[in-house]
Amino acid sequence: MAKQSKAARLIQQLQGWSDDELGELAEMIQGLLESRKAESDEEKQETREDGSPLGRHGGRGHIELKMIPDSKTGKTYGPYRYLRYWGVTKKGTMGLKSVYLGKSSDG
Repeated sequence: MAKQSKAARLIQQLQGWSDDELGELAEMIQGLLESRKAESDEEKQETREDGSPLGRHGGRGHIELKMIPDSKTGKTYGPYRYLRYWGVTKKGTMGLKSVYLGKSSDG
């Protein structure tokens, strides 16, 4: 028997999800695909005043690199990666949403 693809294994896990959950996942995937397209197009990466990367922006999805300050110590942590994508908000309107992707290897 041939080995199943990652997508085939994932779809088996997703069959029990609700339509709303699947819709949100589809929005996240679209945002991720668009952020990767921006990277492959080698768009100029934006930077902050200190020279640290902001992330890459795509059409309806981008990866944002975010620095988190500690107000007690004054130290800054990160950069942390967030997928920013357009989707249906809790209010039922289209808006910018985000998912934490983990700490960037740039930090």
